[in-house]
This record gives sequence, C-alpha cells and structure tokens, in this order.
Amino acid sequence: MGSSRLWLLALAVMLSLPARAQSLSERLDFSMYGRVGVGWAPTSGEFIQGKTFNLTGRSVGGRLEEGDYLELTMKFHLLKPAADAGPDAPYAYAVLTPAMWADNGLFIGLTSNRFSSTLATELGEAYVAAGNIVVPGLRFWGGVRFYRGTNVYLADYWYFNNLSSQGVGVGYGPLELAVLLQTSASLSEYVVDVDGDGKPDRRRQRTVVVGQYVKNFEAKHSLHLLAEFHRLPETTLSSSNNTAVQPADQGAVLGAKFHMDMGNGSFNDTSVRFGSRIANGSLGGVPTWNTYGLAAPNGRFSGAYGVEVVNHMLYNINPLVSVNAYGTLHAGRGASGAEADRYVEYAVGAQSTLYLHDQFHLVNEASFQGFRQGQQKYATVTKLSLVPTLVPTGKRDVWARPHLRLFYTLAIHNQAAVDRLISPYLQSVGDSRVGHYLGARVEWWL
Repeated sequence: MGSSRLWLLALAVMLSLPARAQSLSERLDFSMYGRVGVGWAPTSGEFIQGKTFNLTGRSVGGRLEEGDYLELTMKFHLLKPAADAGPDAPYAYAVLTPAMWADNGLFIGLTSNRFSSTLATELGEAYVAAGNIVVPGLRFWGGVRFYRGTNVYLADYWYFNNLSSQGVGVGYGPLELAVLLQTSASLSEYVVDVDGDGKPDRRRQRTVVVGQYVKNFEAKHSLHLLAEFHRLPETTLSSSNNTAVQPADQGAVLGAKFHMDMGNGSFNDTSVRFGSRIANGSLGGVPTWNTYGLAAPNGRFSGAYGVEVVNHMLYNINPLVSVNAYGTLHAGRGASGAEADRYVEYAVGAQSTLYLHDQFHLVNEASFQGFRQGQQKYATVTKLSLVPTLVPTGKRDVWARPHLRLFYTLAIHNQAAVDRLISPYLQSVGDSRVGHYLGARVEWWL
C-alpha cells in the first residue's frame, strides 16, 4: 500500500467519527516516533546510511547506525468516558499506525519522483480495543497490533513477548489470552511450490494461542509469565490428491520475566524463554513463529528448540550519571540433526550518560557481540561510540527527547567476521577488520 493511500485511509477514519458533544481534538490522541540522520564511512566513499556493524544485521548490539524511520500513531476514541466517570466506565478506541523508512537511499527520497523505489511504507497497526463491556474490567481487542511488552532500547530489540501480529484477544485483570495468525512469512514452513516453478502455490496458516499473566507486588516489582501454543496444519497437493507435502506440526513456548523496581527510575529486568519444535524462533529480534533450521527427514521439527535469555537494567546513579546496560543470549537448533543446523548468538552492551549540562549530555557506548553457526569459528565485533547530544527539554533523563546527536563509532571485527562479511557494513565496504562510522541524527518521540 502506497503512503498516499495510508494517509487517505487515516483521514477517512477520522472523518467517519460521529460528531457528538466532544470535539475531534478531544477524541483524537496522536503520538509519534522518528529518527532521521546522515552518515559517512570516513575511510570509504560508500553510501553507509543504515549499514549497521551488528553481526547478521539484526537488532542486537547497538542502534546508532540504524537508518531513517518514522512511525505515526493515531488513537481515535470511539467511546470516551466523561472526565468524571469512574474506572468501570465503558470505553472503545481504534488505532492506526502507518510507518515508513528508507528502502533505497536517503529518507528525503519521499520528495523525489523515485519514491516508489526509495520509500517503504506499511500499516503497522489497525485495531479496535474496548473495555468494561458486559463485565467491569473485561477488555477486548481485534485487528493488527504491536502486541509486545518492553524492549532493550539500546539495541532496538523487542524481546520475550514480541507477538505483534493479526488476531483477537481478551483480558481480565492480570490475565490476557489471544489467538494470532501468521500466513505472510515467506519461510518454507508456510508456503508450498506445487508445480516446481519456484513460486509458492499454496500457503498454510499458523495459529498461535497465547496466554500471559502478570503478578504485581507491593514494592512495584512484577513477575510476567508467558505460554504459547503453535499449530500448523497438514498441506496436501490438492483436494483430489491427499498426498501430504508438509505434515502437520506444533510447538510450545514457556517464559518468565521478573521486573525489579530500584526506585528513582532505575530497574532491572531478567527474562528466560524456551521454545520447542516449530516455535523455536529465538535469534535476536525474531518472533517465536520464525522457525529456525531444517526439518527432520519426516518433515517435522521434533527435537528443535530455541532459548532466549535477556537482562536489561537502568541505574540512575546520581543527578550527574546514568548507566543503561544489557546482556542477551540466544541459542537453538533445527530438527535435522546436522551439526551445521544450530547456532549461538550473544551480545553485551552498556551506555553511560553524563549530564554535563541540562541541555548537553555526553553519551558513551560500548558493546561486544558474537555469533556462531554449526562448527564455524565465532564471528565477533567490538563497538565503541562517543555521542555528544543536545537535549532541548533540559531533562536529566536517558528518555528525554528530542535528541540532536553527533556520533562516532569505531568497530573492530575479528577475522571470522571479515571472512564471512557477516554484517551489512562489511558487505558494503569490503574485508576491513576496522570500521568507522561518523554520523548525525535527530530522534524524537511524543
């Protein structure tokens, strides 16, 4: 869908809202996330915008080299309780979130006559939610939504329960249940090429049933429990030929995350998640339904698994210094039994923010990543960044925005990473063990 159609759709929804006593400004909430910048590789003339040093290009290991991105969220109150209404008053709202990013060049390509090949757009969310319907405290949602919890901001990494998808859900108190569908991925477990022409002819639908429970404690700590069940039906050649092309399969996920509130905005989150069979997706930034590896000879994923372990913390030491840090571990294997059908991926990173002035923060960041598949040697990269940052709001807070940043990142790859050209940066500039990235970026949210 083109960007112009997205905006027309959003406008149509706004205009379709019933004109009651409340004005449109009272019925519409607007939020936004955006980042736009420029980047150079000082030792190379290559276009380097968005070409991250991160191994395999996934969102673990630091986000400073990320490309441009803009996300707009419009929340339309279809039934908004009066200001003096109690907590049990019924409510309903619709959410639309168009998003766009550079697909081939700079973000400014939006204004050129090439934007169909330069700018990528999507409708990230389109759902309706309602609550206190029939029973006080009962809530519902349906549509496409960012169904997920917290993220490791430093690595732009949504973890533990990244279930963003199309589906329906119901919740009551600390318990949530949802049924989600996945059909659009181009992975082999979803599509079948019946006639051998290289194009998918049949597509099967994965159903994911999710249960989540959050126990809150008096000290503002919490325990979050997660369970998922995945099911893929059998695929046959045709209704007249019941020969199974892909056998039915299933998988399950169990996870737990503990949030510890340390006061003054400081916290520590620790999570562990285990997925089995077709629910073994666990590479950094990959949902559990992106099944990893190869099937067994019988076409099923018996014995496949994926493990994710994440620790994320923020410690506001005093009015002069904050430290934000994370550690991630992902490991798993497919079902083929082949030695190459397994992987280990890890990353550690930390960022300090020195509040040298209310409106000038000196940010320093370091990270180390490693990745190995099968018996390959570990590919690693060390990144060191210096990020002087202007903060117009004057807030001494790591979450204060907007940011106007200059940054320089030095990356040191080991020989295994260089030999495999394992990062987007290496694929752009060639076999250099040392990489340099000089950039400027603005980032904002509201």
